[in-house]
Amino acid sequence: MSHGGVKSNKNGNAQTVESPTREGLDSPTPPPDGGWGWMVVFASFMVHIVTDGLTYSFGIFYAEFLTYFEEGKGKTALIVSILVGVTLSAGPVSSSFVNRWGCQRVTVAGALLASVCVIVSAFATNILTLIFTIGIGAGFGFGLIYLPAIVSVTVWFERYRSLATGIAVCGSGLGTFLFAPLTSALVAEYGWRGAMTIIGALVLNCVPLGLMFRPVPERPITPTTERMLVNPNNTPLKRSQSTEHVIRANGKIEERDTARLTLSQPALNKQQEKHNFVRSHSRHGSGIMQRPDVLYQGSMTSIAKFRAPSPDRITIAKEEKETRCGWLPCSAESKAALSEMLDLSLLVDPIFILFSLSNFLTSIGFYIPYIYTVPMSEKLEVTNSAYLISIIGGANLIGRIILGFISDKPWVNRLLAYNMCLTIAGISTAMATFCWEFWGLAMYATVFGFTIGAYVGLTSVVLVDLLGLEKLTNAFGLLLLFQGIASLIGPPFAGWLYDALSSYAPAFYVAGVTISLSGLILFFIPIIERRNRRRWNTETALENI
Repeated sequence: MSHGGVKSNKNGNAQTVESPTREGLDSPTPPPDGGWGWMVVFASFMVHIVTDGLTYSFGIFYAEFLTYFEEGKGKTALIVSILVGVTLSAGPVSSSFVNRWGCQRVTVAGALLASVCVIVSAFATNILTLIFTIGIGAGFGFGLIYLPAIVSVTVWFERYRSLATGIAVCGSGLGTFLFAPLTSALVAEYGWRGAMTIIGALVLNCVPLGLMFRPVPERPITPTTERMLVNPNNTPLKRSQSTEHVIRANGKIEERDTARLTLSQPALNKQQEKHNFVRSHSRHGSGIMQRPDVLYQGSMTSIAKFRAPSPDRITIAKEEKETRCGWLPCSAESKAALSEMLDLSLLVDPIFILFSLSNFLTSIGFYIPYIYTVPMSEKLEVTNSAYLISIIGGANLIGRIILGFISDKPWVNRLLAYNMCLTIAGISTAMATFCWEFWGLAMYATVFGFTIGAYVGLTSVVLVDLLGLEKLTNAFGLLLLFQGIASLIGPPFAGWLYDALSSYAPAFYVAGVTISLSGLILFFIPIIERRNRRRWNTETALENI
């Protein structure tokens, strides 16, 4: 049948028949794959230019702070390490805020906080002040911006999600490419205090950009879907004295009969309240983080080739989400989103443990080249050293586009590509210490920028390949926390090594070893998967005996 109606069973009782319009009624509004979504992509692209441009080109300010405050390199590096660490660690908190207030408000609040803190930093008189203003204040502001900039794009796209998110995150590479020479020029013209003030004003541009992160329009309510809201599970309604002839021949339910029906069946009344809550709050953006695919950056058209999670895992995940979140007020939903992104149950999964260790090691070395390439090249008396950061950014831009494009091809082993890129990035970083002139360092910057693009661009798609889509939010939240902690360790440790040994070579060796090791250990994942598959086949065979 093409529409819902009634039919009689073998006992002659009236009951509902399944209606196609019920399908997907409880699911989120399907992404429109275009329209205003492309404006959201543009806004996210520009946000990435500003926030990541400042973060990744901070090595230029770092060199200025070393000269101005005459503090140790390890202590000075705490500024940017805390900035990055707080930005990443704030991801789960930002997710709860997005669930409560939506992407627009959270992004605007983060932009205002970050801008004020950066401008106030221009008046700092010591490193400790910068740690609080830049590291903690601006870091938390960027953390509030970081998550919505990705989430706002993914909720608007499904078929073209890989293209849309690829364009958006490319702003990171372009921002690094542009901000390095811009920051250098501003410092030369106005000093680091003037440059900090101007860049703080630039961060304010994220306010109107954040206002462009509109939620996806609600699914229109039709008379048919209104009927389904009364009986959303489409369960057969049994005849009784109190509900005699409640379903008419045309499939409609009269108001007086509906009242008697819901009074006699409290479960249906609860479902009605549930749908009223969703309809009344969806325009405010609540529940966004409850979408299992909200952090997935790959194309949804290729989702079928991912490892299919077992039905019991899906059932358990749904039951856990219903138990944690239920249909409570928005504040409770925010807490549920926060608890979901910090779900520690994944820490018993050996594959996730290995992937987390890999991310931790990558994050230790990831920011060391961004911070110390300029000081190292200046020590080598290399001219135009700021352009090396621009080269890293430009190569990263190209790398993200190419790696994102090929990652959706069915013939590509994404885990292998991810592992190879990390390994090459680490080896090239260690070999950067053998370069002594601009073109050698430029070659290193090109290789590192291109290959490290896999770290950000492919993390979510590899996670889905390994764990299944329903575990993505949990896994991504824990990874953000691990990445934030590791980012607090790497840059200061590299600075302390220089203070002790008067050489940048040990810092680049540490970065090279940790990044390459993070790629090499992931080659053990296929071995673990084969072992798990053999164990599962053995258990299944024993059960069938």
